Amino acid sequence: MLSNLKIGVARRRMAAAIKRSLAGEEKQSQRIGVILDRDDEDLKQKFLKLKTDLGLRDPDFQMVVCKDEGQKGDVFQGLVFTRKDLGWNGKIRNGEITGFARQKMDVLISYTEADNKLAALLVSVANAGLKVGREEGLSSAGLFNMLISTGFEEVDVFIAELKRYLKILNNSE
Repeated sequence: MLSNLKIGVARRRMAAAIKRSLAGEEKQSQRIGVILDRDDEDLKQKFLKLKTDLGLRDPDFQMVVCKDEGQKGDVFQGLVFTRKDLGWNGKIRNGEITGFARQKMDVLISYTEADNKLAALLVSVANAGLKVGREEGLSSAGLFNMLISTGFEEVDVFIAELKRYLKILNNSE
């Protein structure tokens, strides 16, 4: 997947991000946030399985869907972030989305298409020690601590690589 150079840089960045996020505090439980851009039940179930695989409780795992108002489908029953949640000055007006962004997370996972500007905004303001996304050109380079190079339809590969790197990071602490 990633070249050896990218892996080395990613490991160094991830370790530094985790050390910064855990500095001075005792880790009690891991918190993970997931940003999606589709109301896709299969995609949702795969990330819920990740929650189960990592042994997380409901309060420690939260998903948000970032989508345009015109998209159809009401499969997702969690937080939804749309353009109408933005004020004219760029501030987020939805209190639940603001709470998600301010909540201290150990890992924030963005599994979206490359051009989802709402998801990019949410990632940029989120309070997460480690931000993980899919590698899609240069637009995502500054947002994330770790990029996993997969196509959008390769969610199983993305989750397997993510679990592998999280296991490496947890063992290195």
